[in-house]
Amino acid sequence: MLVNVPHPGRVAKARPKNIVLQRLERYLHDEQDKPIELLCSLWDDQKAALTYREIRDAIVADDFTEALYDEFAQDYSIFIADRFASVWSKALSAGAQAQPTIGRLSSFHFETQNPGVANWINSRSAQFVTRCSEQQKEAIRALLANKVVESHTVDELARLIRPCVGLTAAQSAATVKYYDSVLSALKSEHPRMKAETARKKALTAASRYAEKSHRYRAMTIAQTELATAYNQGADEGIRQAQAEGLLGPMLKVWRTSGDDAVCDMCAALDGTEIGMDDSFAYAGKLLFPEQRLLPPAHPRCACAVEYIESPVFRYA
Repeated sequence: MLVNVPHPGRVAKARPKNIVLQRLERYLHDEQDKPIELLCSLWDDQKAALTYREIRDAIVADDFTEALYDEFAQDYSIFIADRFASVWSKALSAGAQAQPTIGRLSSFHFETQNPGVANWINSRSAQFVTRCSEQQKEAIRALLANKVVESHTVDELARLIRPCVGLTAAQSAATVKYYDSVLSALKSEHPRMKAETARKKALTAASRYAEKSHRYRAMTIAQTELATAYNQGADEGIRQAQAEGLLGPMLKVWRTSGDDAVCDMCAALDGTEIGMDDSFAYAGKLLFPEQRLLPPAHPRCACAVEYIESPVFRYA
């Protein structure tokens, strides 16, 4: 389970969790496998489509063109339309239905074809494609940096780039570093081993290392995207109910588990009540526009938003 994993050495303090948070955690646990597999399958397809010879020729010609990066962007666009949009849609619906306020409305039905839902999915799709395409471009450029090129043969680079397709620049750099360390150890421990044999063994080890990094990245994206859509669905559900005259003014409340597994930033937000159109106040790099309107606050954040009646409306 990816959510609320205690920091090493910490003992999580037990505290009854808010029902909305419980439902989000259960949803992440039950639903994250599908997007993880979808993402890993996408990257496998991209690697298979990029042949060793194409990579080698591009390195020799110093010509990784924008056309290649455009192909990656197109891959992500098709992936979202054909596979991932349905993941968001399901999470949006689940997020709306998880709100106790909405659960009490027997006549309400969350509409996934509502313009608000469609607009959010379209906007999120564009952000996802742009972000992933740029990260892919940065990763390849990092592998082609002078210090990397100068310390490896063309063949080594070509064989290292392919398993790194789909990784971030930092993960790709870590893969190269791991290759270098394995190769160095083989040369030191087996001085009579043929150089080509050592390189093959090191490349095999690096490929396995890259696969683990792919899995970790897929987990991070899956949890973050599911949590984002889930909380967005809660917001959209409340707004649909308000539009039908079933709810009045509402406040949104940031919910965390309240234990030591929660980061300091999210712990400080726990219980914060603000207006529906207001932003939560916290620092940090924005992952997307208007991020501070709802959780998550950061990758793998498993915080939830709960909607309650405004006191003005409640006691009027």
